[in-house]
Amino acid sequence: MRGPAIEREELVEIQETLQQLAQPVSKAYLAQEITKLLNSFGGKVDRIGLAQRLAAELAPRFMHKSNRLQKLIKYRPQELAALTQSAFIDEVHKEIMPMFMARKKTRAKIRTEEERLRRNKRAKNRYERHKRSYVRTPGAIERDFSIRSALLSLHPDPPTGPCLDEIFHGGRYKMCGSIDSLQWLFGLGRKRLVMAGPPIREGREIFYNYRGVLACMDALLKQTGSNAYWLPDPDRRKIILTGVLFRARKEATPQIRKAFEETLHPFLN
Repeated sequence: MRGPAIEREELVEIQETLQQLAQPVSKAYLAQEITKLLNSFGGKVDRIGLAQRLAAELAPRFMHKSNRLQKLIKYRPQELAALTQSAFIDEVHKEIMPMFMARKKTRAKIRTEEERLRRNKRAKNRYERHKRSYVRTPGAIERDFSIRSALLSLHPDPPTGPCLDEIFHGGRYKMCGSIDSLQWLFGLGRKRLVMAGPPIREGREIFYNYRGVLACMDALLKQTGSNAYWLPDPDRRKIILTGVLFRARKEATPQIRKAFEETLHPFLN
C-alpha cells in the first residue's frame, strides 16, 4: 500500500518529462532550417535584410534558457505536473479575457467622503481575500516532513521533502504565493508571519531568505499547547523538526545548516 505522497520514481519520471518539454532547439535542426532559408533567398541579399529575415523566421522556434524554470523542474515537479493538467484553463482565459478587456470600464466619480471610505474598505477586503486564497492547510513543511506510515518500515530515516531546499541553498521566497512563499511553507496567513522581517527588497518586490523562515519558526514554536498556530501536537512537532534538521544536513550550506540547528535544537529537548 502506498502513502499519499508521490514516490521518488514518479518524481524522477515527472522531472524527466518536464525537462524534455523544456529542451532548446537542437543545433542540427537549427542548421537545417537556416540552410532552407538561405536557399530560398536566391539572389544577393544585404546583410541587414538577411539578419532581419532570419530573426523573423527563427525567433519563434527558440526557447529562452530560464534558470528559474530549471529550479522549478528540479524542486517542484509535483506542482508543475498539476499545472500541466489544468492547462486548459489558460486556453479559456485566452478566449474570454480579451472580451472583458475590450469593454471600456467607466468608474463612477466619488462625490462624498463617506463613499470614498466605503470604496477603500471594499478594496482592502478584496486584497485580503486575494492574499488569504494562497493559504493551504497544512503547509508544505508539515506535509513534506510528516509521517508516511507506509514507508516507515522501509525507510528508517525521518520523512523529508523538497519544500525547504531552495532556502537551504540560499534562495528566497515571497510572503504570499501558491508555491515558494512563506504562506505556502507554513500554511498560515501573512498576518501570522509578520515576525519574518526585515525583508529583502529588490525594486518593488519583497523577499525573505533563511533568516525570515527561521524567525517564523522560532516565534511559532514558542507557542505551545492546543492553541498554537503551528504544529500544536508535540509528537508531530518533534518528528517534523527532526526531518527538517536531517534534510538541512544533506542540502543546506554550512552557514544555513548551523543556523537551523541553533534555532531548532532547543525545541527538540
